[in-house]
Amino acid sequence: MILSRTPVRVSFVGGGSDLASFYTKNEYGCVISMTVKKYVYVAVNHRFDGKIRLAYARNEIIDSIDEIQNDRIKVAMRRLGITGGIEIFYISDVPKKLGLGGSSSFTVGLLNALYRYKGVDVFPERLARESCEIEIEDLANNIGKQDQYAAAIGGINYIKFWSNGTVSVKPILIDESIIRSLMDSLVFVYLGGTHDASGILTDVQQRMGDNNEYLLRMRDITDQLYNDLMQRKIDQFKYALKENWELKKKTSSLVSSAFIENLYDRAIAAGAEAGKVLGAGGGGFLMMFVPLERQDQFRKKMSDYKLMKFDIEHNGSQIVHFDQDRNTGIDH
Repeated sequence: MILSRTPVRVSFVGGGSDLASFYTKNEYGCVISMTVKKYVYVAVNHRFDGKIRLAYARNEIIDSIDEIQNDRIKVAMRRLGITGGIEIFYISDVPKKLGLGGSSSFTVGLLNALYRYKGVDVFPERLARESCEIEIEDLANNIGKQDQYAAAIGGINYIKFWSNGTVSVKPILIDESIIRSLMDSLVFVYLGGTHDASGILTDVQQRMGDNNEYLLRMRDITDQLYNDLMQRKIDQFKYALKENWELKKKTSSLVSSAFIENLYDRAIAAGAEAGKVLGAGGGGFLMMFVPLERQDQFRKKMSDYKLMKFDIEHNGSQIVHFDQDRNTGIDH
């Protein structure tokens, strides 16, 4: 059996500029994001009778790849030339559609496990690139590229999406104490629902004529925050977060809602200094920057909501178990 473990991500600033409709016309887009210690697990095993068994939100036992209902699994298997005799299982620490990039983490982890099943070791960049091809080109999802690269590579990164389609990743390598201070200041408020990232991003793209100036400013904020972080100016984070959120709300009426706005204002009144909804918006988690000295007060005043803390994960998608002797038989 083969087991891949792939982290989900927290996106800080720049989301939306990773859409092709933006970066192909503006030289580049960029984001800063961080993977956290919440994971998507994909297990792959040989099935002796030649059938295909899948276990995710539903269970499938089928004879042919054409019968597969999960579109990501179907496309990934076809890409790798796997037609049957396989079992694939999916487990996640957090549900999908919560703004943590879980769907793309699944695609990255699935590819990683399937490549190992085929006896091929692949670099993180290839996992990210091919996951983008599956989701954006093969399946025509109206999403960006940041989630796939974050999940494949891991850590805290400044990621640039160039107009020619290439992607560059710069790890933000600063003192661990600084990153720890940043993460300790973030409190994640569960909003109690999910969001439709593809639907929101479709709306953003349809409004790109008006949104271009907002996304250019968000790109500038991201560039400046990268420079600030590399100079250890951690105090600038909350200002970047606040301005980025105000701009992001202008890109689509679906990003926020009266409920989210009221909850945001309540969180500010409880001691937070800035925040944003994770992912494309609309639901999932509200990430708030709360100074440590105010967090006890914040928890008391927000006690009717589920509050969470996330810790940084420095690694991207990994194969954490590989039982070679009991795999497909190819290696026997």
